[in-house]
Amino acid sequence: MPIGNLFKVSQNDRHKFCSRIINSSAPRTDFYFLVVLSTLIVALGIMADNVILVIGAMLVTPILSPVLAIALGIVINDNKVIKRSVKIFLISFVLAFLVALVVGLFSSNKIGGISLLNIMQPTLYSLVIAVVAGVAASYTWVKPDLNETLPSIAITVTLIPPLTAVGLAVADRNWFVFGVVLKVLLINIFGIIMASLLVFSLMDFYKARRKVAEEVKHEEEVLEKEREKLNKE
Repeated sequence: MPIGNLFKVSQNDRHKFCSRIINSSAPRTDFYFLVVLSTLIVALGIMADNVILVIGAMLVTPILSPVLAIALGIVINDNKVIKRSVKIFLISFVLAFLVALVVGLFSSNKIGGISLLNIMQPTLYSLVIAVVAGVAASYTWVKPDLNETLPSIAITVTLIPPLTAVGLAVADRNWFVFGVVLKVLLINIFGIIMASLLVFSLMDFYKARRKVAEEVKHEEEVLEKEREKLNKE
């Protein structure tokens, strides 16, 4: 198969992806609830030094969607989409931080000797892993005949653990670990967004600008109706 065809997608597939990525990152209560649940599982897994619990949380967290939406907003040059997606990610970050902070405050364990945290290092390798995971996740999310589950798990491994570790480090007042995991988190976010920018650009997602704008407008209308319904009740 010619290499050029690797990133060739139909306009219909672009539109389907835009609908999915906006809907899956919509700032609804259930979205933030899953962020809280996944962070709780990761926090408990890190404190118990249990990698199985940490990986299990990857099946729950929706944190990938707003990150991909940020990259999509940059590619289509839509400030509204960028601001909307950044806001959702920042709220998710704050929620995850608070959950991890509470878990850390109620735990008697010190995080200095936890092996899962010791392997989080801000190296070139962590950036490469984030970039590769970003390419895999964004590519499979767009391609309708591929299963995005495993790449999505791979990419969230680079996000949720260091994000959660930030809160745990603050709770333990371990500022050395805090600095390390924060650098890892920032490097990973940068790598994922850069990789997604590359994939979306090669797939000509600038052609889907109007579709993304329509999806965001529809999202706003639906959320407004939901708020009005709750106020009436």
